[in-house]
Amino acid sequence: MDNMNLVETFSEFKEFKNIDRETMMRILEDVFHSMLTKKYGPESNFDIIVNIDKGDLEIWHYREIVEDGKVEDESLQIAISDAIK
Repeated sequence: MDNMNLVETFSEFKEFKNIDRETMMRILEDVFHSMLTKKYGPESNFDIIVNIDKGDLEIWHYREIVEDGKVEDESLQIAISDAIK
């Protein structure tokens, strides 16, 4: 789905449901947060940024960097060699 199509879809849904822009952004952030929590667990640390006007979505997954071979939980930690990539 390209950005323009995504923007049009958001706009149509927003108008159809009579939802203001800020509420729509919060709904999308909540949906993605729920999906990520389900996949990675409640301890995972994510930032979700939605820009409805541009059709942009950014998801940042924050993890602790640990020595190679010392990763105990992949949803919370990343090996230093993988982080450098």
